Amino acid sequence: MRLRTALAATSAAVAATLALLAAGPTGPAAHAAGLTARNLPADGKILPVMGQDSDTLSDYRTQVLDNGALNAPAPGGVTLYTNLVEGGSPAPLAGMFSPADWGSGTVDFAKTLSQYPNSALAVGLYLSDATSGCTNQPLRAIIARPDADITPALTQQYRTDVDRMINQFKTWNRQVFLRIGYEFDGPWNCYNADFYKQAFQYVKGRIDALGATRVATVWQSAAWPLNSSPDHPEYGYTVTDPHHLDPWYPGDAFVDYVGLSDFYNAGSLATQWGCSSYDVNPVTLQNRVLDFARAHSKPVMIAEASPQGYSTSALTKSCIMKKNPQATSAAALLGEWYSGYWNWIESNSDVIRVASYINTNWDAQTGWQCAVGASAGGAGCSNGYWGDARVQADTAVRDAFLAELRKCVFVGGASGACAGTGTGGTTGGATTPPTTPPTTPPTTPPTTPPSGAYTQGVAAGSGGHDTIWFRPASGSESFVAVHYALDGGGQLNYMAAYNGSTGRWEQPVTVPAGHTLTYYFDYQPTTQTYQNTTPHYSFTG
Repeated sequence: MRLRTALAATSAAVAATLALLAAGPTGPAAHAAGLTARNLPADGKILPVMGQDSDTLSDYRTQVLDNGALNAPAPGGVTLYTNLVEGGSPAPLAGMFSPADWGSGTVDFAKTLSQYPNSALAVGLYLSDATSGCTNQPLRAIIARPDADITPALTQQYRTDVDRMINQFKTWNRQVFLRIGYEFDGPWNCYNADFYKQAFQYVKGRIDALGATRVATVWQSAAWPLNSSPDHPEYGYTVTDPHHLDPWYPGDAFVDYVGLSDFYNAGSLATQWGCSSYDVNPVTLQNRVLDFARAHSKPVMIAEASPQGYSTSALTKSCIMKKNPQATSAAALLGEWYSGYWNWIESNSDVIRVASYINTNWDAQTGWQCAVGASAGGAGCSNGYWGDARVQADTAVRDAFLAELRKCVFVGGASGACAGTGTGGTTGGATTPPTTPPTTPPTTPPTTPPSGAYTQGVAAGSGGHDTIWFRPASGSESFVAVHYALDGGGQLNYMAAYNGSTGRWEQPVTVPAGHTLTYYFDYQPTTQTYQNTTPHYSFTG
């Protein structure tokens, strides 16, 4: 999911086409050495990540992982998305505290984290106001630009939500790969390079100030092969410039991972771009990102990857710029796209440390649907043609995909080091996906609050959509954390949000009729330097 409004360019906008380069990865003269980052996998291995919405991940859980006969390795991480655009719909940090859907499947952090308790979390943070004028207001507000439309109150609103997001990551207590303003050089986001860099630096500063040591920052290029937005040179979308990444880079001190989108490879280009043209060979552009990472001694995260234009369920393939599906076979699909994807990862395993796959039926999601014969960016095909990328939709594709994940180069695959691959490197944080976070409160709570210090409850809503609330009797709180479980299941932990209109701290929750919610609170009054822990309560829907 990219939260785009429309594909920014079509083939008609391209003046010339470079010859198709059959060459694969450029290949470093020597392995990248001394890679340092938070959450760096141990032994030079690669963390496999699956995404990218809760519906897709739930299906993968039930159709693949829960099928004991497959003996499928669990993904080392899962991908979800949220936004930070004040005043829009959905609200800021959508998906993190209540379910949301941008037309790209439901995003429900609570649901997905409960289904994948041992997985790291990759988060795409959307910061674009592309749907309301492309003024870069979110970026300018975060960095407190002295502009007429950036009031102190607006800046405070954005910065409060930045802190709320980071504190929530801490509460979840697992590795997080935060893709700040992902696909920064994608023209559909219309980011300004200077504003973007400063906002990235601010978010990284807050991560460190708040002690979120398990949150790694990811600087993700779209690797989009067309020069776009020539009327806005300040955006810097000139991919024919071999140094086009330089103006966007926040600096080594702020970036843990260099990321990129990887939808095309040498084996699939003839299909995916067969009805169109590009300004830079996509594989050349992707290799440029890897070489940039090598030059800065940064590990690489393939943040988005999917066989765009192919359908595993229908066994068809099509150009991505105009939908015209043609029959293919599982063997051809594996040979054209999947083999190129795995080979490219293996050939660049000196620097690639995280590899994400989008296991989504794009055709079923309204934001990505494309009518037969429609052209990208036009009526009925606003985002180009995507297809169906679910590996479980075809047995041969599924089995080949799982066979790759079982290889020793991947975390969760065969045990032991892999001869001739990877370089190890230095870790700046945990080296493997975390174990299940604690699901029970401390035996002895820090401090039991006195009687009458607060009131609390669950406000019942319609359709099981309820609200856990907490109101102190007097004074104000530095924070209020809510810990709850449904029907004795795994515990979920959230930083509650203060609702000024009700004068209480609140956390949305879904309690179906007949089901029982148990919960308790940790909170810290501003007059204390220690927290209080309440008794446990229960509520039946």
